[in-house]
Amino acid sequence: MTIVWDQLIVENILLAGIIVGSIYLEQWGHRRSQITEEKESRRRIIMYLTDDLQKRLDFIDETHLYSDFKPFFTDMWDAIILAGKHALLPFELFQSLQRTYSWMKYYNSELDSSSDKVLDEKVLRELLDDVRKSINRSLKKLNETKEFKNSMQDHQIAKPTIDITSNNIANRIIKSS
Repeated sequence: MTIVWDQLIVENILLAGIIVGSIYLEQWGHRRSQITEEKESRRRIIMYLTDDLQKRLDFIDETHLYSDFKPFFTDMWDAIILAGKHALLPFELFQSLQRTYSWMKYYNSELDSSSDKVLDEKVLRELLDDVRKSINRSLKKLNETKEFKNSMQDHQIAKPTIDITSNNIANRIIKSS
């Protein structure tokens, strides 16, 4: 029984190639699934934050309207930070969002500190205006973020404006007839 060394070497090289190739393919597939999962997480975080900031603007409008000063809830932003999902966001966007939520927390702390004394509405209104400016900057950053424009097409960030002039209403009625 003679060993055919050439055949044995070729078979072992082929076997090693198959093993290395299958390991590479497995790692490549795993990495692709991670990338897909990260993109989906990023898209959902952006959608949540956009919706949350829009609701905060509505909250500010209601606060100004009714002079009912209540704290902002920032627990979901805190959850994003604690889960480490903020690392999925571009740094400039994260920085803008962090400043926005910091303004909200600052407003909350001012509201808490004035709970024992009479509320200084002027100071709280100024703080709310600062929060509004910060929210608008963050929403602008969200709009400017090139990577998220495609995923945000279905989710409208800016509030639509409605023209209720009598001329516009008349034109709509004529067109629908």
